[in-house]
Amino acid sequence: MIFYNFSGGMESAAMIILERQRIRDFGYAGVCVRHADTGRQFPEMADSIAQIEGILGLRIAIVPRRLTFDEFLFDKGGMIRKGTTDCSRRMKRANLSRHMKTFPPPYEVNLGFNAEEDDRMYDFVKRNERDWLHWRFPLIEKNITRPETVDICERAGLSILVGMYRKMGRFDCYMCGNQTPAQARKVAQHYPELAAKWMEDEKRKGHSFMPLPLVEVIKEDTPLFTGLTGCSCFGGNEDFCEDDE
Repeated sequence: MIFYNFSGGMESAAMIILERQRIRDFGYAGVCVRHADTGRQFPEMADSIAQIEGILGLRIAIVPRRLTFDEFLFDKGGMIRKGTTDCSRRMKRANLSRHMKTFPPPYEVNLGFNAEEDDRMYDFVKRNERDWLHWRFPLIEKNITRPETVDICERAGLSILVGMYRKMGRFDCYMCGNQTPAQARKVAQHYPELAAKWMEDEKRKGHSFMPLPLVEVIKEDTPLFTGLTGCSCFGGNEDFCEDDE
């Protein structure tokens, strides 16, 4: 079985645009394009997925969740912190792994790493390649860089996805602890109801999800922290085949 893991972001979208003929050739019996919805996505995600399906003539399967995000965060000891990947491990990778295992092996899983992520790819493959599980990286095969993925998505007409990147600079979970402070401020600016939920969750959890609580981050006079950021849903130092709760 062949899988294309679609995060909802620019690179995974560019991947399925470039691979759509291969996906169609294999058909639904042999290929599954799939999305793991954490329940904390921006509200535009559902419309974006529907638009992508309509334009590309593909079906994107929503992988069932084993638990809600509130259950993960408050009942199962889940952690959201800058530099950690517990949420993606348990709300994305574990669900994708369990979904994959409902099909008979062997498997091929396609990921949207770009051409500037060779080291990340090699580290990931070293940890996760199996005799029955092969990882493929179409953007790297085609030498597609991150800026080129924007052009690919724009030319394809994915206006919702491209618009979200222009507005927010990203399109993943709105309360990600690995986003930049500037991006977090945009959440409060454009989605005050989501920011209120974020602050409520921080209060209930007992700690902030970024180095500062959101209520402090969004203050104009707050000095903003710096450092490497970015979603680590498929990092080189991560094991994919995890199915614990």
